Amino acid sequence: PGLNVTSYGWTEYKQCDSRWGSQQLGTCSQTICSAGCAMSSVAMIIKTKGGNYDPGSLDSWLTKHGGYANGCNIYWGSVDALGYTTYVGKQSPTEQEICNGLNAGHGLVANVHNGGHWVLLTACLGNGVFAVNDPGYSTTSYKHSDIVDLAVYH
Repeated sequence: PGLNVTSYGWTEYKQCDSRWGSQQLGTCSQTICSAGCAMSSVAMIIKTKGGNYDPGSLDSWLTKHGGYANGCNIYWGSVDALGYTTYVGKQSPTEQEICNGLNAGHGLVANVHNGGHWVLLTACLGNGVFAVNDPGYSTTSYKHSDIVDLAVYH
């Protein structure tokens, strides 16, 4: 479940999936559907790397383990305690550096829509374009110039 031919081996989750979309995100007034793009993207990484988590179960784990700031902003490094990832930090890499990271199997969560949305990068398509698993929209690619921040997991 969750895999499709455009995902390049990465699990794809949608934040508004009926199984968890209406679930409260952390302890704030938002739901996973309305504001869970970053957390859903991280869930895709963890599931791909062997962790049995989806956005619903990861949200519950984060809520119980202090994984959110201000109620529903993910502490990126908190999921490292699950044992599947090592959060490296925020970076502003070149297109080639992103491609190298993807080829190495790194989990790269990109901030797009002028800072308003997070997606999982899945492959380099060339000419500054990346394939993505977008948890909130049907978009399948973004350009390097669309990315305003990048959360990096090894």
